[in-house]
Amino acid sequence: MMFKKSILSIGFAICMLVGCADSYHWTVSHPFYSKAPYGGIAVTGLENAFVITRSSWFAKRLEIDKDSIQIKGTLHCRSTFETEMRKSYGSLLVLPDSVNANSPEESLKLDERIFIKGRIPEQGVSLKDSAGNVPPVILILHEFIIGTDLKRENFFDYALIHNESGGIRKPDNVSAIFSYTLWDNLKQRPLFSAVDEIQQPITTYKLNNLTNLIQMAVQKIQKNLYAGVSK
Repeated sequence: MMFKKSILSIGFAICMLVGCADSYHWTVSHPFYSKAPYGGIAVTGLENAFVITRSSWFAKRLEIDKDSIQIKGTLHCRSTFETEMRKSYGSLLVLPDSVNANSPEESLKLDERIFIKGRIPEQGVSLKDSAGNVPPVILILHEFIIGTDLKRENFFDYALIHNESGGIRKPDNVSAIFSYTLWDNLKQRPLFSAVDEIQQPITTYKLNNLTNLIQMAVQKIQKNLYAGVSK
């Protein structure tokens, strides 16, 4: 366990040496991240990562009963996310959240103030599919928060996460804030981690707008996975 934490600390610390100290680092690459996934990838976390805030606001506009918005709304997000991932990768393996449920929750440092939390497999433990196969790389989706006018620093900057949110007002944007790690499942080490933010201007808001938000998120993840490869 200590060995695994040392790998995490050293890998992320090295990557934090680049850039200005007074700016946020929302992505971090392991020095050994040399090739982004292209043809195929595995993903886990889809069952529990999605959360919709301001339930009443979304329920009214998506025409979903308020008591059902978390179930129906997040199910739609999960389904759309999987569909878009299949478009982006020729071979997609979706692992149930249960394969990673017993992994310890770790804090991964992206910046001097930015941390993400997620379940990271222990050193020596590889995640397997139902047939016992070991996918070489896995996209672990930690959190996917949907709301209005959200800012990622209020969720992932340890100096700001206890700030009180402002009063309810007419929102300008629907927001998606999501964190994830590309995991080397063979050598048990993080290859790339990020916190992304998408702001979608509101005119009217219907289910197809929510679909588009998830589509943009998948595109953002794929773009970052390519851009994050260590040079």
